[in-house]
Amino acid sequence: MSVVSSRISSVSSILKGSGVRASALLSSQKKICFKLPDDITSVITNYENGSDHQTYGDMICILRDSNVKDLELVNLLKSLKECVLLMGPKHKLLVEVLLNLNWTSRSAEIIDNFERFFKDLVCVHILHLPLVIEKLVKQFKIVDDETPLWTDGKCPESYKNRMEHVHNLIRYILKIIPMSNNQLIESLRNFYPYVSEGLVVTQQYVFALFQIIDYAPFMRKDILFLIINRFVLLDTSVKLSEIQKYDDENNENDYNENSDEENEEVFQMDESMGESNTKCSNYSEMNYPGAKMLDMCMEQLLAYVYDCCHVDGQVHVDSLRSIYNDLIHAFEKIILPTDKSSHIQFVMFYFCSFKPAVAETFTKWLWEIVSNPNKAPIIRQIAVSYISSLLARAKFIPVVVIQNTLVEMSAWIHSYISSQEMSLECVNSDVRVHTVFYSVCQAMFYLLAFRHKDIIDTKKSLLILQGLNLNKIVNCKLNPLKFCQTAVIQNFAAVTRNYQLAYCYPIIERNSRSNLPIIHTTTHFVNWLDMFFPFDPYLLTISGQRIEPFYNFSSNALHNIAESTSDKEKIEEEDDFMEDSFITNDVEANRTLEQSSYGTSPSFMY
Repeated sequence: MSVVSSRISSVSSILKGSGVRASALLSSQKKICFKLPDDITSVITNYENGSDHQTYGDMICILRDSNVKDLELVNLLKSLKECVLLMGPKHKLLVEVLLNLNWTSRSAEIIDNFERFFKDLVCVHILHLPLVIEKLVKQFKIVDDETPLWTDGKCPESYKNRMEHVHNLIRYILKIIPMSNNQLIESLRNFYPYVSEGLVVTQQYVFALFQIIDYAPFMRKDILFLIINRFVLLDTSVKLSEIQKYDDENNENDYNENSDEENEEVFQMDESMGESNTKCSNYSEMNYPGAKMLDMCMEQLLAYVYDCCHVDGQVHVDSLRSIYNDLIHAFEKIILPTDKSSHIQFVMFYFCSFKPAVAETFTKWLWEIVSNPNKAPIIRQIAVSYISSLLARAKFIPVVVIQNTLVEMSAWIHSYISSQEMSLECVNSDVRVHTVFYSVCQAMFYLLAFRHKDIIDTKKSLLILQGLNLNKIVNCKLNPLKFCQTAVIQNFAAVTRNYQLAYCYPIIERNSRSNLPIIHTTTHFVNWLDMFFPFDPYLLTISGQRIEPFYNFSSNALHNIAESTSDKEKIEEEDDFMEDSFITNDVEANRTLEQSSYGTSPSFMY
C-alpha cells in the first residue's frame, strides 16, 4: 500500500509541476548549442566517398538551426578552407547555409575567415559564383529588429560598417573573375526591393548600389539604368493630384487641431504652386507615403550626381562629361518614352544646372531628336516639350540659348510650311499627319509667352523675334492656333500683340466659330497634342531643396500689357471643341497666365 501511495504521490507531483517544468525546458532549449564535428576534413572526405552522409547532414542542420559558438565557427571556416578543392557541386547546400549566416554582425575573426574561405571557393569552383553573388546582394537588405534608422537622409555608420565586408567580397570577385559583373547586375536587378518592403530597405539598397559604382565605375551605366528604371516605376505610380490632395488635407487637419481661429481655409486649391514652393521654409517630409519614398530616393540620386561631378565644391569637367553619357543613355531609353512622369526627369534638370554648356548640349541633343524624321512622332513631340519646359523653367539657361532655340524652331516651322504648301487643300481631313509640326509650334508659343521679358531685353532682341516671322506661322493654312492648347494660345496672343509681333485674335475668333466636322477625326490627335510640360513645379520637399535655387517659379506675367493697350476685344466661345473660352482682354489673359498656365502648365489636368 505504501508503495502504491508513494507512486501516486510521485505522479501527482510530476503533474502538478508539469507547467513549470515545460516552461523551463522550452527556455533551456533556446540556449542549447550543438557541437560541430571536431574533424571537419574527415566529414567532407567521407561525404565525398559516400561512406558517411549522416554526420555531414547533422553538421548542416546544426549550422542552419543552432547558434554556433564563435570559436567553433572559426575552426569550421579554417577547416573548410583547407579542403576547398573537395567542395564541388555536391556541397551547394553547405555553401548556401554558410552564406545565410548573419556573418557581418559576428566577431572580426569570423568575418576575416569567412572572407578568406569564400574568396578561395569562388576561385576554385566558379560554379558557386551565382549563389555567392545572390546571397551577398541579399545582405544589402537588413530587416531585423536591430535595423538602424536613417536620420536626415544619411546612412547610419553601423550599416556602412556591416556592408563594408560584403563589398570587400564583391570587389574581389569583380577583380578576379571576368564577366562576373553580368551576374552581379542580374542579381541586383532581381533583388531590388519592392515598395512593400519599406523605405529603409529601399534606402539601404540604393546606397549599396552607389557604393558598388565607387569601386566598380565600369558598372555605373548599368547600375544607373537600373536605379532610374525603378524610380520611374515609383514616380509614375504616384499621382500629382494625390500628393497635393493628401498633403493639403493633412496640413489643414493639423491647422484645425492647433488653431483657435475661425478661418480654416489655409491652403487654397487655386493657389500658385510656385508660390507655395518658394514660401516653404521648414522642408518637412512628405505626408503621402509613396511621395515620401520617392522623395528620399530622389535625394539619394541627386546627391550622388552632385558628388560625382564636384571636387571640393568645384565642377570637375572630366567627371561631368563621363556621367553625362550614362545619364543620357538612361534618359533616352527610360525617361523620354515614359508617359506622365513628374519628378524623375529632374535628374537631368539638376545635372544641367552644374554648367550652362551642359544645358546647351542637352538642348541640342533633344532638338536632333525633334528634327529627325526617322524617330517616332510621339517621341519627337515629347522631346520638344522637354526643350520648351527646360528653357522656360531653368534660371541657369543663358538668354542667347533661348533666342537661338527660337530661331531654330522658327526655321524648322517655316521649312515645314513651305514643304506642305502644295498639298494643303484638304489639310483638315487628317491633321494627325502634322502632329510634330503643331507640337513644335506649341513649344515655341509656350516659350515665348513664358520668357518674353527675359528674351526681349534690348532692341536687338526684339529684332531677333521680328525675324521669326510669327505672322506667317499663325496665318498659314495649317492653322496652328486651332490645335494648340487654349491657355498657351491665350498668353501667346497677348504677348505678340503687346510687342506687335503678330495679331492672333481674328484667327482665334474664326477658329472658335468654326463648325467643321473634325471632332471625330481628331479626338485621338487632341490627346497627342496635349503635351505635358515635364519640368512643371517639383512637389517633393526634401530633394526639392536642390532644385529650388535653379528653378524659375515666376510666371513673367504680362503686368504692363493691359496698361499699354487701349483696345479691348471680347470673344465668346461658340465651339464645344475647346475647353476654355478664348480671352482677348489682356487683364483676363494675364490672370489666366498666372493661375493656370505658369503655376502649373496647362497640360496638367487635376
